[in-house]
Amino acid sequence: MTNSYVLAMDWGVAYKVSRKEDEEVALTYLEVREKQYDKKAYVDFFTEPTASPAVTGVMLYIASPDKANENYLGPASIEQIAKQIVSAEGPSGPNRDYLFNLEKTLLHMGCKDEHVFKIAEAARKLISDS
Repeated sequence: MTNSYVLAMDWGVAYKVSRKEDEEVALTYLEVREKQYDKKAYVDFFTEPTASPAVTGVMLYIASPDKANENYLGPASIEQIAKQIVSAEGPSGPNRDYLFNLEKTLLHMGCKDEHVFKIAEAARKLISDS
């Protein structure tokens, strides 16, 4: 059985997709959602820096600064990130929905990602101020 994983690099989370049918649906969806990125790579995924890879051949999309990609913000402040997220929308819908769903899921899992929480808080402020 093939296993596929979806990984949010900024937050270090991988999702396992086990069924072949689900893998095909996930890959089709990701090819549409992530098409703006200029590179795709296959890498090993480590859960500990000194351990053997937990998973090999993980596919990821890379936004690099050397391509004219309007969605690539690069290094930015919390406020700049929130501003871009609040105004951005892709094939999967508004980015703010993704942010707030990520925040909710992290809280539900008991994961305290202050970076994500600060971005969500700044995004809410921008939305309420507009």
